[in-house]
Amino acid sequence: MFRGLMQKIKEIEGLSVTCVVDNYYDALRGDPPCGKRFRTKPSLSLYAEHGLSLYVVVNSGVHSHSLLFDFGVDGEVLLHNLHLLGIDPKTLDALVLSHGHFDHYGGLLGMLEKLGPMLIPFYVGRGTFTRRFSDIRGEGLTDLGRLERERLERKGVKIEEIGSECEILKGVYLTGQIAMKTTYEKIPESLFVEKEGNLERDDFLEERAMFFSVKGKGLIILSGCAHRGIVNTVKQIVELAGIQKVHAILGGFHLISGNEESILMAVEEINTFFPSYIIPMHCTGFEACLAFSQIMGENFILNTVGTTYSF
Repeated sequence: MFRGLMQKIKEIEGLSVTCVVDNYYDALRGDPPCGKRFRTKPSLSLYAEHGLSLYVVVNSGVHSHSLLFDFGVDGEVLLHNLHLLGIDPKTLDALVLSHGHFDHYGGLLGMLEKLGPMLIPFYVGRGTFTRRFSDIRGEGLTDLGRLERERLERKGVKIEEIGSECEILKGVYLTGQIAMKTTYEKIPESLFVEKEGNLERDDFLEERAMFFSVKGKGLIILSGCAHRGIVNTVKQIVELAGIQKVHAILGGFHLISGNEESILMAVEEINTFFPSYIIPMHCTGFEACLAFSQIMGENFILNTVGTTYSF
């Protein structure tokens, strides 16, 4: 059993999720059944990069609130796309980071440098502010850097480190540590973290996913990268929420490092939740997107930067 949430999570009236940063942009693709694409005009084109950022607006009835979930790599890209999409970051109620990799936090400091101090809560999992490394191709370690807590605090950001699942705004929930229960979802052996001066395999204990219960729809789940497994993430959220109906799953699923067998197992198990929409992004990988498309048919949506999904 997972502990920490109330008996029943709060339903919200509606939710919109706009993809501000992702790896892929296509101005000609048709609108999805649950959303609308951004259309390029002369001198007005969105940027794509290897990163992820989602703008979330929650309608809880009388009130609404907004937040950014992850921030991409580059502050200029983030601010450019926010501007074209008509999103004012100064109106945000919260900032949330899924985990401590630069392609998710990189744009935050650039944004704060341009905007100046923001007295705003910033939610992260414990262990986020550590230096990361990778050795993806066996060519030696690459220093991936670390998010500097001190720089954020100088910008007025109020850091809230989350140990267990919790509600951060009305109807907005974050997981605690994701339990790894499947046998086929593995953290890549090429990723490392520095602890007390030593390098260890990264276990991503700090990684958090976000979820909502939308009235008449069911669960909406947002994942940054799902290093600890997208199936593990969805299973844990279903148990935490006590809600079996999964309406939509959006974000990075980190299946890009999986083999054909593990990808198919993950896709088939996600399909057992019968989500109305599966919207993979960022680190999911072409092979996994293809498998989702083939197995889940019209429930699969190919994401492009600038798409707003409404639930």
